[in-house]
Amino acid sequence: MADSKGKVVLNIGGGWATDFGPSFTAAPQGNSLTVPFLVTADNVYFELDGGPHKVGGTSKLNSVAQSTIHGFTDFWIQGILGTEVQKRFAYIGTKLMKEDLDGTWDELTSGLEDNKQPCFEIFKDNIFWASTSTVDYPRYWDGSAGSTSLVGGTCPNFSFMVRHKNRMWGAGNPAAPSRLYYCDDLDPQDWVGGGSIDVDPDDGDKITGLVSHKNELLIFKGTHRLSVHRITGSAPAGDDAYARVPFVNGVGAINHNSIFRVNDDLVFASPRGIHSLAATAAYGDYVEAFLSRPILTYYQDELNHTALNTCWGVNYQGKGIALWTMPKAGGSAKNVLLAYDYRFQPGRWARWDSATGHLAANCLAQLQTSAGQHKLFAGTTDGYVHQLDTASRSVAGSGGYTANVVMPFVNMGSSAMLKTAEDGFLSIQPKGDYTITFGWTRDRNAEQTVSLTQTSGDTLG
Repeated sequence: MADSKGKVVLNIGGGWATDFGPSFTAAPQGNSLTVPFLVTADNVYFELDGGPHKVGGTSKLNSVAQSTIHGFTDFWIQGILGTEVQKRFAYIGTKLMKEDLDGTWDELTSGLEDNKQPCFEIFKDNIFWASTSTVDYPRYWDGSAGSTSLVGGTCPNFSFMVRHKNRMWGAGNPAAPSRLYYCDDLDPQDWVGGGSIDVDPDDGDKITGLVSHKNELLIFKGTHRLSVHRITGSAPAGDDAYARVPFVNGVGAINHNSIFRVNDDLVFASPRGIHSLAATAAYGDYVEAFLSRPILTYYQDELNHTALNTCWGVNYQGKGIALWTMPKAGGSAKNVLLAYDYRFQPGRWARWDSATGHLAANCLAQLQTSAGQHKLFAGTTDGYVHQLDTASRSVAGSGGYTANVVMPFVNMGSSAMLKTAEDGFLSIQPKGDYTITFGWTRDRNAEQTVSLTQTSGDTLG
């Protein structure tokens, strides 16, 4: 006898969105219905067919706990005759430390201010460090000495820096918050032979970030009026002299560590949301310029805006995801990762949340492993650097975590027409001996659930 039941496959057509409402009304077409957003998408990223995939667990890089990991990075020394060497360099507690791919952090310099925001840059086979401290001046390390040294040449006390056109550029001096400095050509130990440029001084904002992008130096100001400026030119004087060109007003970065490159674009966090530079250029100070448009309510109401200037961002290229670690309202700890999957158009949001057991990342970086792979790493306040998204499904030192995906209420057409759901099914690709809870809510009834083990073929009953 013919089956009279109508079968509908629900496909996920979008990511986490707090601003789209709790329900979605549409009629299935050809036994299929694409739901354009999710009410919840915790601790997942997305397969290219749209399905959610639980993000992997973590493993510790160092076995011995240190102080709070404030920031870390890869440091490649090219040397001569192909003798390149990889080190890792970190700002941990009150110290600068290095790691020789052996899992042990070794002290280089101590006595620094704690809990400041660092910046790292590599130039002339040295790694440079600066921070938001008002008393710790920029330092550098050559990869072999047993300590770091202060940058010479009357180096100003900037908080962050970037390489651009054979010079080091720095900003964030608390004594001159709108001043941009540059060193002499190819000499980061000579700032007397360099110069400075004032970028709209005393406009109520300070320089918050720098990035070299498409043959120009971009200067971000914040965190009140907000603006972005461009430095064109290649030399202090001459036919191609440096010039400042305003780019956009009303948009700017919250801090230097929130800005990074994604493909041919820049993305960055501001007090108002998360932005793409290309979209900002197209739309200016409009909501269309916000990558975070689907989650703006969450961004504005559920994050601690007094501590947003401590956020970190990174491009997890191996999975096509841009990540920012943020503090939730009620505290200053960075306990949620906002994940933007830019492989989709438009991009899809998800949330990696310590409230459901995921790692609380104090800082982020992409490091190259000894196998030559670029992997995602995070530093914690309890003194460990973790590799993220590993094959395990547990956070090292704390155990399991939960992935949670919730669809909006789906009317299956007009809500005035009564429908009866008799059977259900769930399509999965098993990843281990784990349990999945499948739940559904009918109208105003209590949620019903059933547990499924990935190693079995149980139906929903």
